[in-house]
Amino acid sequence: MFTGDYHTHTTFSDGKGTVLENALAAKEKGLREIAVTDHGFRILTMGFKKYLRAKKECEEAEKTTGIRVIAGIEADIVSLDGDVDIREDHVAPIDFIVVGFHKFAFPKDLSSFFKMYLVTYFNGLIRTSKKARARNTRAVIAAIDRYPVKIVAHLNHSLRVNVGEVAAACAKKGVLIELNAKHLKALKGHWHELKDSGAKFVVNSDAHRPRDVGELQKAFDFAVKNGIDPSRIVNYEA
Repeated sequence: MFTGDYHTHTTFSDGKGTVLENALAAKEKGLREIAVTDHGFRILTMGFKKYLRAKKECEEAEKTTGIRVIAGIEADIVSLDGDVDIREDHVAPIDFIVVGFHKFAFPKDLSSFFKMYLVTYFNGLIRTSKKARARNTRAVIAAIDRYPVKIVAHLNHSLRVNVGEVAAACAKKGVLIELNAKHLKALKGHWHELKDSGAKFVVNSDAHRPRDVGELQKAFDFAVKNGIDPSRIVNYEA
């Protein structure tokens, strides 16, 4: 059974349901907890006050449903130095930080746009060079070194990295690697690196609709088929 889903979106960013609707869907599927991880402060212009409103709704939904509802953020890496789209003075008050990369976020500077973002617009058409992968890898590792990150989301999707290096860094820091139900293809050819890294994993839905909250079986089955020991998936209980 699955205990939680730690990557869900609501109408506070680009999701279709409310915090309460996500929580009710999670309860219906037998989960004990969820994290509401709407996008950070630059993408979709979500400000800190908006996060505080979301946090209040999480508290109310928890009281209503009886399951734990964690108020989180899916932060974007916005620079080659590993900066994320959260102001430094807002990091500490945030309960749960998931870090990812979206090519339509706002890069911190022109160098990051040209060297980090631009190539992602042509994924599938232009092969990411070894030099670019190395830069991207350093950026992701810098982010998990600098911030209290719980999960690295959809690894190697859009932003191509050296998966083994990121996974080893996550293992060292105790950061979970997400097995994202929507982006499993991003890990094709890299499962052996994940297995050898010593990292632990979490299966998440990346739900943008309440009905998708808790839809974790596909990602779990795919991971196990590719050699990931279920004991390393932290939100699974046999």
